Amino acid sequence: MKARLIDWRAYFLPFWQARTSRERMVLGVLGVLVVALAAYVLLWQPAKTHVAQLQREIPELRIEQARMQAMAGELMLARSHGASTVPGGSELEGLLQQSLHDLRLSGLKVERRSDGRFALEWREAPFSTMADWLDQVRQKWRVTVVEGHVERALRPGNVNAHLVLRGVERP
Repeated sequence: MKARLIDWRAYFLPFWQARTSRERMVLGVLGVLVVALAAYVLLWQPAKTHVAQLQREIPELRIEQARMQAMAGELMLARSHGASTVPGGSELEGLLQQSLHDLRLSGLKVERRSDGRFALEWREAPFSTMADWLDQVRQKWRVTVVEGHVERALRPGNVNAHLVLRGVERP
């Protein structure tokens, strides 16, 4: 079945022609006001709100950009130093435990495996502190997470985690 298009002129022209010139003027002014109001509500106000939101976010984005540039610089510096400064074995185990103690990450177990990896287990640990610690050991001693399981704990912001870490082998 073919859809039938409505010819608006057939409805509008008789209505318009039946109006006096004064009524046409009033309707015209009202039409302009409705169009102006619709343009304000649909175009201007959302754009104004969005611009204000972007202006609030720009300083945060600039800070984030500076942080990423600093991290890129650290990465380049770390690559230039090579693997000779990376501790291994029991030395690395002592450094890991000391850094955990310094950050007061409680409720954890550190176990050195026979393959040279380290198993760590946390209960009710603050996720942000744990993530910062992992980033720190990654940067300082080139330790990477090779296995991991993290789940939400009862207290908001805390997690229960089981991670297996590996230090980079010396050349």
